[in-house]
Amino acid sequence: KKKNLRRTAMPSAFILLVAVRGALPVQETFAWQRAIAGMCAYCTATVIASPVDVVKTRMQMLPGTGERQEVRALPLALTMLKKEGWQVFFSGIGPALAMAPAAMVQYTLMDPLRKAMPLFLAAVIAGGLDITIKCPCDSVKTRMQGGSSAASASVSSLLREAWKENGIRGLWKGYGATMLRDLPYLVIKWLTYTQAQSLLTALSLSGKLDPSFSSVNNLFAGAIAGAVAATAVTPADVIKTRLQVLRTKQRTSAFLVFRQIVAEGRLPALFSGLGPRLMRIPLYTAVTLATFDFVKDVFQAANSR
Repeated sequence: KKKNLRRTAMPSAFILLVAVRGALPVQETFAWQRAIAGMCAYCTATVIASPVDVVKTRMQMLPGTGERQEVRALPLALTMLKKEGWQVFFSGIGPALAMAPAAMVQYTLMDPLRKAMPLFLAAVIAGGLDITIKCPCDSVKTRMQGGSSAASASVSSLLREAWKENGIRGLWKGYGATMLRDLPYLVIKWLTYTQAQSLLTALSLSGKLDPSFSSVNNLFAGAIAGAVAATAVTPADVIKTRLQVLRTKQRTSAFLVFRQIVAEGRLPALFSGLGPRLMRIPLYTAVTLATFDFVKDVFQAANSR
């Protein structure tokens, strides 16, 4: 009887705790505090996930032949480590960290936009600004991760080279493919995250999950959302990678690259690098959410004093 009483008391106590906390005023964070939290979250996750991101990029750059199909992430990573050293796994980390302002914009705007409009529209607006700001640095990062002479070049020299080749179009090369990849990714991620979070919260309320692990539940929800979104937009990611590493003055569209990839390796070629993406995105999302929530909690505690 005591065990049954404890089991029924746990959900009831949790519901009471939620009700009491809901009745108390919640100290909001300021815009600059959300921006700093977003920057810390982005930079931490970017550094941790960089090795997997580099391996993913190398896999996507291989031609769609039988050789490409035989290459797996781990053997490729070991070959890269042997031939190029451990530093290769942090190729492009400079331009990747330079994209932090774009992440700051997204994190700063997301909360107020969600309160003013549907989640779908909030993700589209915040994500569109994020993508537009980061596109030049994202293109440079992809080239540096791809190896060859670009790996040892500086960020400024690669930006100048892109400008000399095609002007403003050169800096935002692959913008359409990046938008095609990242906007659906952001929308799917946020929608899936919200649903997964609601499901895990319901399981906590029913007593099937320990309500004290709410932060862990959020990380699981983020990992699930990242995996679903990453799988859905992998073809767009492959096309974007090919566009950004292609150096030519001739205009090339995402559709032409799509046809080339399918001609090389048929539909499976559009999902090259999916394994590393599924290793990277859930890890990236989990680290981002954990760091963002931690820094926000610190600011909220300071604001309530």
